[in-house]
Amino acid sequence: MNASMNIQRLIGNSAVMEVGYTWNYSYNQHLTYNANYIPIGTGWPFNAKNLNPTTAGSTSADIGSIFERTIYPGYGAITENAMIGHANYNALTARLQKRLSQHLVLGASYTFSKAMGTTTYTPAVPNNEEWNYGRLSTDRRHNLQVSYYYDFPNIAERNRIRYLGILTDHWTFSGITSIQSGAPFSPGCSLTSGSPGVSGGYTGNPDVSQRCEVIGNPLANVPAGTYFNPAAFAMPALATGPDNSIVGPPALGNLGGGAGVLTYPHITNWDLTMTKNIPLGSDKRRVLRFQIQAYNAFNHSEFNATNTGVQFNPTTNAVTNATSVGLPTGTLPARVMAFTTRFEF
Repeated sequence: MNASMNIQRLIGNSAVMEVGYTWNYSYNQHLTYNANYIPIGTGWPFNAKNLNPTTAGSTSADIGSIFERTIYPGYGAITENAMIGHANYNALTARLQKRLSQHLVLGASYTFSKAMGTTTYTPAVPNNEEWNYGRLSTDRRHNLQVSYYYDFPNIAERNRIRYLGILTDHWTFSGITSIQSGAPFSPGCSLTSGSPGVSGGYTGNPDVSQRCEVIGNPLANVPAGTYFNPAAFAMPALATGPDNSIVGPPALGNLGGGAGVLTYPHITNWDLTMTKNIPLGSDKRRVLRFQIQAYNAFNHSEFNATNTGVQFNPTTNAVTNATSVGLPTGTLPARVMAFTTRFEF
């Protein structure tokens, strides 16, 4: 289902301003899931009967995951289908378009949007919506696009200085400037020496991993050069008893679902083109065209990946990789230049 409403206003004789709202909603979307899942807390030591008897309790191995699947015991994972996925998109839009006047064409558009949904089904968790609902991978909160085109005045032609026009006339400049929010991402939390003797980690389920426990504001006191504060996260707390036994329930963590709860830095990009046309002959039907194009013209660093894995000391729960977590690990392409010569007749 979708709906939109736009209001346009003419400004002067050459500009149009438009403001609008866009809404999209999809429901009953196709999702696949494991119908023969292992319930949360099944692995030893959450469930003592699943201790591997051959290890005398010295490892976290269980007697075999196929027998922990309570719906169809003895069978492995079974893929089923459910029509329960849904997504919603809401956007406020603004656009300004200036028509060609005084050799200039100018356009600008801005979108403030939010894309949310549930695109995964995890039947093992108590509440699938609470576990998986969140931002979509396409969510970009802010998106500004500015386009421009300028046709330089033909000075030599106006003053009838024919040969000077080879250098001064028939130049055009155009480009697109984009400023866009980064993609969503979520940090992952783990111990430097693995999970504490638990089959399936903190959840007692090898198919469902624990998430980080959010204990502070990840955007406060951010270390220099990083995107988030790793000290704002911790491993979920497990209630332990004598000899490191687990006496409490599994721990899932409280970090939200979806494509991510944090956002990569915004991306600023300039794509520019300069064109020179040299008309040949008195009728100007033949043209020699030279063109220079620059993508990411200012070679601005556009980071699109980072080290999101926060590692903790299993004894103190202190962050052990604070010097590397949150640092950028990938970028979009650097500057690309293109040169073109074209003869038109």
